[in-house]
Amino acid sequence: MYMSKPLDEMTSSFRKFKEIISYKDILGILLGAFIIALAIQLVLVPVHMLTGGVSGIAIILKFLTGVDIWIWYIGLNIPIFIVGYKFISKRFALYSLLGMLALAFFLGICQNWQVDLGINNLLLAAILGGVVNGLGVGITLRSKGSTGGLDIIAVIISNFWGYNFGNIFFYVNLIILGVFLLTSNIELTLFSAISIFISGKVVDKVQLGPNVSKSALIISTQCTDIAEEILGNLHRGCTYLAGRGAYTGESRDIIMVIVSRTQLPRLKEIVFQIDPNAFITINESSEVFVMGFKKSGPEF
Repeated sequence: MYMSKPLDEMTSSFRKFKEIISYKDILGILLGAFIIALAIQLVLVPVHMLTGGVSGIAIILKFLTGVDIWIWYIGLNIPIFIVGYKFISKRFALYSLLGMLALAFFLGICQNWQVDLGINNLLLAAILGGVVNGLGVGITLRSKGSTGGLDIIAVIISNFWGYNFGNIFFYVNLIILGVFLLTSNIELTLFSAISIFISGKVVDKVQLGPNVSKSALIISTQCTDIAEEILGNLHRGCTYLAGRGAYTGESRDIIMVIVSRTQLPRLKEIVFQIDPNAFITINESSEVFVMGFKKSGPEF
């Protein structure tokens, strides 16, 4: 009996650990970190450009001191993890630690690769570096993790001052580019800004992937018929909202429905076949929490 209690506690702890991790996510984080390292060491650093976030600071320090990027990257992340661990979930902490160590490891390996991509044009290097880096970061985020650094800083700032993540990333990267301008020149700084901008756009596309949905509001005098067709042919649920015309004062039902991108043309066809005078407004929905739709990205 005495031995069984510690054994049961260990078994319970192991089960909880298995519940918060996924081997698929781990592989995604490792792949993403490897791709980020390729972008930094093979594309950006050889032409003296940088990425955003903590890795960008590590690159600047590498240019100034000659000390390897991976060493600076770990050194900068240690205090960030110490300060920020209480503000993030256990899974995100584990995944971020894994991502940070994996990126540092791959940065150390890739720095010794003698690979000449033959890119002599700075604009092309900025574009390629941004695309590859964004691909790696996007894969990492889709795997519900990160490579530490700026993601954790953003969580801390958001908790204390309430700023949204987009603004935090923008202003931190702006400060990093300002520091780089003081240590480099305006041409390389501008090309680095282009690379960071492209990277952000690629991250959005990769993270959201094909799962971006469309939300539609449909105003029609034949809402019942349209709703029946949506339910029967598109197999999507829809909701009636109560509406009233500001000019006419007439009450009218409004249909709200969320469909996949591929279902959108069929939705339009259904609506306008039934009511050619229907009014439709369509918006992009990047996160939908309902059966039939998936959400990807880190859970802080």
